[in-house]
Amino acid sequence: MRQFKILIAVALLIATLVILVMMLFNPQPLQIILETGQAVITQNPNYFTTGTVIILVLCTFVMGASITFLFYNTEKNPKQPGSISSKTPEHYTTLLPLLRADERKAVHIIIDKKGEILQNELVLKLGFSKVKTTRILASLERKGIIDKQRHGLTNSIRLK
Repeated sequence: MRQFKILIAVALLIATLVILVMMLFNPQPLQIILETGQAVITQNPNYFTTGTVIILVLCTFVMGASITFLFYNTEKNPKQPGSISSKTPEHYTTLLPLLRADERKAVHIIIDKKGEILQNELVLKLGFSKVKTTRILASLERKGIIDKQRHGLTNSIRLK
């Protein structure tokens, strides 16, 4: 469904761009009637009728809406709750020896909880004080291993 919407936006963008180019660069015929009654037809690229202006404004609006949709509707791959991100468990096992013992223990617990845990639950499972757990998590976040997000009065900890 998302690809269909993008396809429609691209088609509208191309169609309105073609219409705009055709109307702007195609000179409009201009008929001038002289006092003698003679009609002189000339072409003036700077002359637009009311109908042409309305079409140009509508095409510009549709083109702007299509561009806005295409730029701001880029959806990042949402992480499924309870799933470890694209990194494999082997990645974390190669990473674990590089961590301090308390950081390693915290990462093990997060992996056991399928990659996501609340900070207050992690405090209970680690058996450390809240301050020490917060410092461990700050260190892991600086190293790019976890991601902390506010979750009510606590934080949701997720492996990156």
